[in-house]
Amino acid sequence: MSDAIEHPNFTVIDDFLDEETWTALWSDFQFMDLLPVSRTGGAWKLEDGVPLAGRECVLDRASNTLVLQPQEQPASGDHWGPVGDPIAALLREVMGSEAHPRLTDDEWVRLVGRAYAYPRETGLSWHVDDHDLYAGAFIYYAHPFWDAHFGGELLVGEMMETDPGDELPIMAYRFETDSYSQRLLEVGCGQFIAPKPNRLVLLSGAPHMVAKVSAAAGQNIRASVAGFFLRPGADEAIRGM
Repeated sequence: MSDAIEHPNFTVIDDFLDEETWTALWSDFQFMDLLPVSRTGGAWKLEDGVPLAGRECVLDRASNTLVLQPQEQPASGDHWGPVGDPIAALLREVMGSEAHPRLTDDEWVRLVGRAYAYPRETGLSWHVDDHDLYAGAFIYYAHPFWDAHFGGELLVGEMMETDPGDELPIMAYRFETDSYSQRLLEVGCGQFIAPKPNRLVLLSGAPHMVAKVSAAAGQNIRASVAGFFLRPGADEAIRGM
């Protein structure tokens, strides 16, 4: 594991997993069920293309065990697996990391993550994570190779200081995005994080997006596992949506 790159809005850790765990996770991407994400809900917009996502995996902090959502009935082979399951192994490594300030307090009780595959010409629009549900977020890049010209960068924006009641909404409306754009352009700058293989990124709540993967990527996919540190009661709130 490399030393961390620290920023007020994120932490970056390279060489996060050992070779064996990383290889097992990348191999899992070859066979897991991946379905198109919804472009009528969440932060994805119609112009974001069709990224793919796997089943959610939830790790309880107190017991260090996988937790099944009541509505889920995982079939054999899905990655709600035993202790040795690759995504569960990653979640345990993320949970054990001390690089993110959220990992040392009492604001979160569970860690949830799922696999994502971004082929060329796919991305994720600007949004802010729901602070009432999530104490923080993470992204891990599982692909074995990436070229700087392939795109797919994580863009993290800077925001002006505002009154607590005037914070940026979670996401723009589906079709009317002008007002959201204007808020982002009040500062109009930020940082980018390349999807470097075996890199972990921990986010602290700033607005962010995934730049589209370039046509130059060809058959290479931006393979990531991303998720959230759930606050107490957040999983019940999510199920009620």
